[in-house]
Amino acid sequence: MWAFLERLLDSSMFSPHGICLLWEPELIWLHVASDAVIAVAYFSIPFALALLVSKRRDIEFNWIFWAFAIFIMACGFTHVFAIYTLWVPVYGIEGLVKALTAVASIVTAALLWQLLPKLLAIPSLAQLRQTQAALEEEGRQRRGAEDRLRTFRQVEATEGQIRQAQKMEAVGQLTGGIAHDFNNILTVITGTIQILGEEVADRPDLAAIAKLIDQAAARGAELTAHLLAFARLQPLQPRKVDINSLLIDSARLLRPTLGEHVEIDSILADDAAPALVDPSQLATTILNLALNARDAMPDGGKLTLESKNVVLDESYVGSNSEVAAGNYVMIAVSDSGCGIAVDHLDRVFEPFFTTKEVGKGTGLGLSMVYGFIRQSNGHIKVYSEVGHGTTVKIYLPQATGAARPLAEDPSQACIVGGDEAILIVEDDALVRRCVVTQVQSLGYRTLAAGNASEALTIIDNGEEIDLLFTDVVMPGSINGRQLAIEALNRRPSLKVLYTSGYTKNAMIHHGHLDTEVLLLAKPYRKVDLAKMIRTALAA
Repeated sequence: MWAFLERLLDSSMFSPHGICLLWEPELIWLHVASDAVIAVAYFSIPFALALLVSKRRDIEFNWIFWAFAIFIMACGFTHVFAIYTLWVPVYGIEGLVKALTAVASIVTAALLWQLLPKLLAIPSLAQLRQTQAALEEEGRQRRGAEDRLRTFRQVEATEGQIRQAQKMEAVGQLTGGIAHDFNNILTVITGTIQILGEEVADRPDLAAIAKLIDQAAARGAELTAHLLAFARLQPLQPRKVDINSLLIDSARLLRPTLGEHVEIDSILADDAAPALVDPSQLATTILNLALNARDAMPDGGKLTLESKNVVLDESYVGSNSEVAAGNYVMIAVSDSGCGIAVDHLDRVFEPFFTTKEVGKGTGLGLSMVYGFIRQSNGHIKVYSEVGHGTTVKIYLPQATGAARPLAEDPSQACIVGGDEAILIVEDDALVRRCVVTQVQSLGYRTLAAGNASEALTIIDNGEEIDLLFTDVVMPGSINGRQLAIEALNRRPSLKVLYTSGYTKNAMIHHGHLDTEVLLLAKPYRKVDLAKMIRTALAA
């Protein structure tokens, strides 16, 4: 083997290639220049391939580039030796280089043929564009489906409210007809029993029976009065009423009625506008709500009466079709009692429905309130949380002028949005979707959570959040206030805005919030939402 290599590398017996060219300078330098240029190109190509592979590690089958680099580098050496052998006959070394080049070429060719099916399977640019177009079309269809689903859910929710309103309307019409006919019967009974009572005045036993019948008829008349109030068929005498004065008088009369274990607090707006309403029926309504509140606080508590001017806009009307947009006077009656279960909230205004024990409630008090408010062209809303209390909000039309649509409301010009990130925490899915839609319409980026645990997970994930907008009372062991404390421990610069169906004064006196917090009471207008968000972000 060693002898073979010695013979192979021995150049003493060979002549250089220059002799074949008769040492003609033109031919020699032509070959030298050509081989030099080819060698330089062959040496530069592997460096370019190596740079490409090292910079783009994501390229698939990058190992084939290294095989090409080795093969082309070997080809470059063959041209270098072609120049060298013009003067020095080292044909043995040149042969070895060519042999290595041959091996590299065979290996590279074999790898390339093996890789060819995979290379052909790679999508072309046209195919990629076609696939991208198909994906974009699928995305558009999916977004369209999501929009239709969102619209369907909104329509479904609206239809549910409409069905509930229609049911209440149908029950009201039936109840009103029965009450009307029953009143005619009671009129006959009451009139005849009075005549009979006079005739048997000298018979104590019969007079007692007549008196008993008369008392039963009176109770029947009271019952029909409640039914007519629910059916919105009672005669009303609406006039311009000072709401604050009526609430002050009602509070004075309620103190002995509710007992010493119930504290009464009045939070009245100085600029509360007069309402167009029947004052005696409104006083009866306040009494009914106060008595319900007392029954919800058997161990004592706090009753809060509030007044405030509000504007119900088209956004609120969109989810509460029974009310017209415009200017109203709000009366809120809040208690710190046991609250109402969620599955009972939709039925609280139905006649004869009651959550009280048998014999402790007729189920007509709230029905009468509902009928009176609707007959007065007003609106009523109940917010309640089990274990935390109930707030009943009554909206009565202002007496200073007809309610005007929001489009004419100059306050709309004050709506200001932004591009900050807001985390919305609301346990009611429908309310949450509505709030997210409203906040997004103001230009803000939104994240949403159904409870405190989900909100803290989002905060811990490092999402960019400028404002925490959270409901105060939520299911679970962490309420809105405790969530804010935990969030501020994690992000001290975070801004916080609370929302609740309770009014701010009721929430504070119930011990849920401190006086310095920002609270947006439900329901709220879009302009109020925009204003409070900017106030919270600037705090």
